[in-house]
Amino acid sequence: MLSTLMLAASTALLLMASTGLVARTVNSRRQPVIVAAALAPWLMAAALPAAVLAAVAQQWVAVAASAVLLGAAVVTQWPLYRARYRAVRRPRHRVRQSAEPRLRPAGGRPLRVMQANILIGGADSLALAATVDRLHIDVLTVCELTPPGLERMMASRLPQLLPYHYCSTGEYGDGTGIWSRYPLSDTRRHDAFVTELLSARVELPDDPAPLVFAVHPVPPWPRKPAEWLRELELLRQLLAKIPDGAGPVIVAGDFNATMDHRPYRVLLDGSYRDAAVAVGAGILPTYAADRWYPAVIAIDHILVRDALAHEVHTVELPGSDHRGIWAALTV
Repeated sequence: MLSTLMLAASTALLLMASTGLVARTVNSRRQPVIVAAALAPWLMAAALPAAVLAAVAQQWVAVAASAVLLGAAVVTQWPLYRARYRAVRRPRHRVRQSAEPRLRPAGGRPLRVMQANILIGGADSLALAATVDRLHIDVLTVCELTPPGLERMMASRLPQLLPYHYCSTGEYGDGTGIWSRYPLSDTRRHDAFVTELLSARVELPDDPAPLVFAVHPVPPWPRKPAEWLRELELLRQLLAKIPDGAGPVIVAGDFNATMDHRPYRVLLDGSYRDAAVAVGAGILPTYAADRWYPAVIAIDHILVRDALAHEVHTVELPGSDHRGIWAALTV
């Protein structure tokens, strides 16, 4: 009887793992599949307890099936950690220490970029400004910027820390903003998106001006997924049109998509790289951060082109349902 129960539980866990693997693989427009893809790493992890239960019940076919699913899951998630492993394995060479500290990496300028979804303007603007100060952020992109939220941000220390900004507010979480330590130029509002999609060039001293996008595609749930798919494709087309040699490009925002969504991975098919993947940071969950349990899905991202990522981390945003994400780059 106990063996039968263990086999039943193992089978149920195998079905969960299979669901996660299939959901991240197919290019579906069905909402349940898209939601399952967002949870794919956790669903696929069910293959491990499935294998243990099947082994205890001495059901070796189920053990083999669990092992295959677990191996497939590792293959899908390994790229998120690979760069970290390579950095650990890379041989260290002795270098002669300079008499003076190097203030900037050779071949580029350091730039710290942060993305924050502020929950319809409700996040703690004082805490956000303190985080920007503590992390020495140079460029901040903000999602769900409302008129009251903008007022609170302007009343905080943020304008002193990042004196240049380009914003377009919205009443229901549609607003977006870019804040910068350096002057902004070529500011643009891009049409055909439900939420505001903005871009601006950051005029770094004596360096090529990186083009920064603040993006926030609509979520595939509870809305119908068609709009989400349309906006991700529009974003892909927009980024693909930026000519080579146009300088560094940084795309930061709440994409409402994880690495396990095929439409998001398509954004990375060309010359753009997810900064977290580039440094091997792994899964960095940012949502939902206002529950009794930790954030479980990684939907806030920083993409780069012609820029080098050195480290990527999440950070608490008091008053928001997201964690922020920031990256140390060289452009």
